Amino acid sequence: MDCVAVPRDTIWAIEPHTLAKHQILRKYLDAWLPILGAYNERIVYVDGFSGPGQYMGGEPGSPIIALEAARTHRANLGGELVFLFIEERADRADHLESEIAKLPLPAHFKVGVERGTFADRLGRRLDELEADRSQIEPTFALIDPFGFSGIPYALIQRLLSKGKCEVLITFMVDSINRWLTHPDEDIRTHIVETFGTDEAIRIAEGTGDRATALKNLYHSQLNRAAKFVRYFEMRDRDGRAVYYLFFASNNSLGHLKMKEAMWKVDPFGDFMFSDSTDPNQTLLFNQPSTAPLAADLTAKFRGAVKIPVKRIEVYVQDHTAYLRKHMGEALGQLEAGHKLKVAEIKTDGKRRRAKTFPNEALVTFL
Repeated sequence: MDCVAVPRDTIWAIEPHTLAKHQILRKYLDAWLPILGAYNERIVYVDGFSGPGQYMGGEPGSPIIALEAARTHRANLGGELVFLFIEERADRADHLESEIAKLPLPAHFKVGVERGTFADRLGRRLDELEADRSQIEPTFALIDPFGFSGIPYALIQRLLSKGKCEVLITFMVDSINRWLTHPDEDIRTHIVETFGTDEAIRIAEGTGDRATALKNLYHSQLNRAAKFVRYFEMRDRDGRAVYYLFFASNNSLGHLKMKEAMWKVDPFGDFMFSDSTDPNQTLLFNQPSTAPLAADLTAKFRGAVKIPVKRIEVYVQDHTAYLRKHMGEALGQLEAGHKLKVAEIKTDGKRRRAKTFPNEALVTFL
């Protein structure tokens, strides 16, 4: 059904963009595991389309990357770590189990490989929790299908409603766009399930950029389930969007850590990442500019008098793709251009050091 190169063998050659996605996953888990582990006795990692755990060249798959991130972490991850790997094909599930068996895993790691579909297996887990009136533990779910079927919006919405749950979803917009006008009712049903609304089908009847409209609709749907939603665009060397990585969370710190992970990824030569969550601005991570952030802050805080830098930092953290270091650069540009005035004395009574922007500094937008 899905218009993507779906491998038929048990293992296959890894794509360069998959390597980058795995970098993001590893860097995020390096931050996520100790934060959640410090305050919770049990945390859960779910890989909804786990695959065989290995690629043709010997590269590790996402399940092995997750296990290695936890096993080798320098922090003391003493609580119970639950890893749920879901794989529909028995040959790949068998291969994954053989790869996991090679790892010297601690006793507090609880690892399970379940054969079946992501929607069925995770749905049953949530049903069991609701039947027992149990609260799900903090959970990170990697949802990385080859196409667009098998990731019903209703299930993702249920997971995000459980509290400390986050998702990273590969959204194959090209595949959806190509099948959008197909007359087969089953395919149309899959598309509606993916979005949780038949508005996706109606996009086919409109004019303009359908792929962008589909991406924006998915963004707005996830925003119904999560406070923080950010999508990252993977482009090829010709600038074409290959797919989007959607991250959704109700936790501000998780949102920040995912952004930090994105900024740390080393781009490969054949593609680049961008953030285009703001429809008026596209940010290339390998060619960053803080000029758009400076303009954004000017518009957001125009006329504000003696506001603490901490308030600006919260805005940058929660509502932009940038980090605090970029905020400092942007404020420095505004101050140098006489568009920003910084009070000499901070809220703690100490003098502000020139060209610095600590949280206690007070700024006025001119």
